Amino acid sequence: MVGTYFKDLLMPANPFRFDPRAVPLMLGSLLMLALTGCDSQMVTARFAEAQAQSSSGIIMPDEVRAALEEALPPADEATRPIPDADEAFLYGVGIGAIQELYIESYHPREIAMAGLERLGDQADFSLSSANGQTVIEGPGGKATFDEPVGDYYLEWGLHSAFIAMHMLTSSERIRRIPKTQRESFIFEGYMGLLDGFSIYLPAAEAEMLRDDVFGFGGLGILIAYEENGIRVREVIVGGPADQAGLMKGDLLTHIGGRRITGRMSEDFVLGLLRGPVGSTARVMIQRDGKTLRRAVIREIVALPSLRGEMVGDVAVIQMAVFSEQSTAEFMSLVQDLREEHPESWLIDLRENPGGLKTVAQEIADLVVGEGPILVSAGRDVDNKSTVTAAPNDVLLGAPLLVLINGNSASASEILASAIQDNGRGIVVGSTSFGKGSIQTSFDLPNGALMTVTSGAFFAPSGAPLNKTGVTPNICFTDRKTGKVIDDFRGESPDIAALRARALLARDSADMDDYRNVCPPTERYTEDDADLALELAQNVEAYHRILSASASLSSLR
Repeated sequence: MVGTYFKDLLMPANPFRFDPRAVPLMLGSLLMLALTGCDSQMVTARFAEAQAQSSSGIIMPDEVRAALEEALPPADEATRPIPDADEAFLYGVGIGAIQELYIESYHPREIAMAGLERLGDQADFSLSSANGQTVIEGPGGKATFDEPVGDYYLEWGLHSAFIAMHMLTSSERIRRIPKTQRESFIFEGYMGLLDGFSIYLPAAEAEMLRDDVFGFGGLGILIAYEENGIRVREVIVGGPADQAGLMKGDLLTHIGGRRITGRMSEDFVLGLLRGPVGSTARVMIQRDGKTLRRAVIREIVALPSLRGEMVGDVAVIQMAVFSEQSTAEFMSLVQDLREEHPESWLIDLRENPGGLKTVAQEIADLVVGEGPILVSAGRDVDNKSTVTAAPNDVLLGAPLLVLINGNSASASEILASAIQDNGRGIVVGSTSFGKGSIQTSFDLPNGALMTVTSGAFFAPSGAPLNKTGVTPNICFTDRKTGKVIDDFRGESPDIAALRARALLARDSADMDDYRNVCPPTERYTEDDADLALELAQNVEAYHRILSASASLSSLR
């Protein structure tokens, strides 16, 4: 059966171009923080902003609804089952988001076909596209659908809705699939074209994510994983763990009667720690050789994004996340620590999943002095824009170290690479996560959440960050403390970042080889902090390493 099944879609006088009023949202950070049960300032602020701007989702404008309904044939003239305008709009919005926002270019045909093929797989339908027609074969025989002539995403949404309706009426197996699941199959097909950071969460899962962020509590502790339990790194003052008598250095061995071992995944342990607000977590701890039992009432805990202290002559700043308050907190903390006249500074970004890119830029602007901070690009990678720091250094030129590990991501990598590539300081630890991409998230008309990668950012030198990460000047991974210290003191220090950049410059560069120059570590260890402090206190070694790293700013 061949024929045109809808009239030309009438474009409104002011054509509705895809604009979901979406806001940039580091969804990886959101998911990671949601798992902890700690409602951080970054999660609260950004999630609330996203909800405020998208309201109850993208709503179909009246003129678009009128155009879609006008494009549908009257029921008494239709030769095929007719979908409704809402379904066509939903698929069109998904196609339009990828067409307009995604970092790589796709024709609406490719996107639409990927979604329809995923739905068709559920009932042995096969689809092909040639000569301006989509051919579908399977239950009910063969059918041919004329494709839209142009690349207007709403026409392709309507095209998709007609074919999805054909599958629904032709296959009992498709009819048994709930509508929300059919929509999910379509969007899973779309997402299958994209990168791993682009995701679709059905309405129920999106609502669970909102509940995770706003409805579940934690204990108010920062932790480090050990073989025999989890060590309390920090107790949030006034939080539930503080009120229950937990202390820094305690070893949690049991949660809710379950013994904690180093073989358990971090997500599993986090799941034991978190729970509904007001519920009780019964824990066993080891302290000074004694076993203690405590009952902790879970609460929503606002984690401070920064904390600082003096360790000898070194001012240490730990950053948990880049939130809207972080720039002001950073400046206030620096002013307080400067009263102690530190000889050097250490910024600890381990386990920092990122947050607001603009905040990382602001903090880099405060410490770099002068020079490029960040290079970013959208779909056209040759059309890059550069953010440059003003001539300002609130640390007054003092030696600066940045400590990272395999879970330092996104905004953390912006700050670390800005300091490294401008020669303002030294990065130590292990290679970072490698999330050099920007995501845009928004609620869909059906209540689902869609996220697409809409941009990429690079180190000031132009070196890629996505999938590669930041390689430290001095690598701490799998090295004996004595060997690392010898490198500090040697005349020719081993600069891991230089070796990694040299590999990256090769046309045949292998990503595994690059990251194995300094393999990422994903657990917080005191050894790394001790090594970083020792280097921060050795000003002569610091300047020797900084001098040996000078060419990083010019390596691509």
